[in-house]
Amino acid sequence: MNFYTDDHPIIACSTGTQSNTAIAVIRLSGFKELLSLQPFFSFSLNKIKPRFSHLTNIVFNDQIFDNGLMVFFPEGESYTSENVLELSVHGNLLNIQRILDIFIKNAGFRAAHPGEFTYRALKNKKLSLSQVEGLDMLLNANSNLMLTQGLDILQGELHAQYLALYDSFLKLKAAVEISIDFSEDVGEEESKKLFNYSFSHFSKILESLHARTVGNVSSLLSPEVVLVGQTNAGKSSLFNLLVKQNRSIVSNIAGTTRDYISELIHIDGTNYKLVDTAGIRESKDVIENIGIDRAFEILNRAFFKILIINPFETNSDYLEKLSGVEFDLLLISHWDKLDFQKKISLLDLSKIRVNFSASASFETGSIGPISGNQFLVGPMGPLKTGSIEPLHFSGSIEPVMKNGPIEPPSKTAPIEPLVKGLLSEKFHKQTANSPILLERHRQCINELYLKKTEFSSKISGIDDIAILSSEVNIFSHYLSELIGILSPDDVLNSIFANFCIGK
Repeated sequence: MNFYTDDHPIIACSTGTQSNTAIAVIRLSGFKELLSLQPFFSFSLNKIKPRFSHLTNIVFNDQIFDNGLMVFFPEGESYTSENVLELSVHGNLLNIQRILDIFIKNAGFRAAHPGEFTYRALKNKKLSLSQVEGLDMLLNANSNLMLTQGLDILQGELHAQYLALYDSFLKLKAAVEISIDFSEDVGEEESKKLFNYSFSHFSKILESLHARTVGNVSSLLSPEVVLVGQTNAGKSSLFNLLVKQNRSIVSNIAGTTRDYISELIHIDGTNYKLVDTAGIRESKDVIENIGIDRAFEILNRAFFKILIINPFETNSDYLEKLSGVEFDLLLISHWDKLDFQKKISLLDLSKIRVNFSASASFETGSIGPISGNQFLVGPMGPLKTGSIEPLHFSGSIEPVMKNGPIEPPSKTAPIEPLVKGLLSEKFHKQTANSPILLERHRQCINELYLKKTEFSSKISGIDDIAILSSEVNIFSHYLSELIGILSPDDVLNSIFANFCIGK
């Protein structure tokens, strides 16, 4: 990125630029003197009061281009730590571009690159690298979890814990230095006591952070809900039911969906990517087989897996391909058709692993009543079929909606609350300990924890204080990376690629 070493004053619209809006905010940063911009404003810049709004006309060559508010943030007190001027103007896209052009063509500004304002804040030490990553997460979040953690890393609880960890390391290092330089004054016993206390405090904070890195969080960043089944199982019907529109083609012709399609659904503060996959079957169609292969790829990485079976058309041999997969939900479709119970009794579902199951009709959008041959699901075990067994929830998942626990239906019930309830409950359970989501942070914490564990195992055998000091200093590198004292270029490139213009 060339702008890393560019000190030109920059300008950008920091609000939406895709459609007309009532108000737009234009941000200017990096100019040397505020008075140099006087030709562009009717308000006297000698009278401007920092951090206060002032009404002004935007002018050039005696022509008025707009009327709006200006706020000045002086060097050292702004987001970028440079002189910053923010203009609130009318948000017509043509008006915004015209104002940008005035300053670019006549005042020595250039258009800012994506993330350049934040990069300057990083360069001028207004933000650390970890805070920039938190801002990136905040701006690109697709769940309340990511919003909260992004803000926590930027200026909240998690950022405070990182700083507390670094502060405890400095005290640990100081305890070692005291043992080297002032051992005769302090005494060996007191020096050892101070070191042990400092190391214990450092370890406690690190262990608390490490507990939040346990487990795989990749599926939580952009959780996918995948619908899987053989052709004509009803996947596309369920997909349309959940997205509330006829997005996927529904047909009684097998193999209608030849590749996956996806839409976002919003549930309890989280955006999930709902994926309708190609029907699983033996096919000689090359394109269809590619779609089936993709279905398995998506299935393997998905956060929530739904298997749909049509008992009237299911080939049990093909279900063998799914025997190694653990499904969150099994829906047996067409419960409202004649001979449904008879068709179920002929199915061999003993190798299907599922947490919850129900009979369903996608035409009516309902779960079947408790009668006849239903399904008994054990926690994390294979599905069992039985005669006249009631539908009930497994011990491993207890779905909860906003209005309380989901109860097994006594008659019929809508499918949508069941699916969304199970999905929401799984997400809340897996995020109950507020896991750290940023992979770089997780890696730094895990490496630091490993070094601390190794150090703990041999600390009693170290008699030489110089060796002890060297071992403690190893922590410094990982801590510097975690809080962003070190800023590798590849990390910077990855982060700022996600930023929008004007931030």
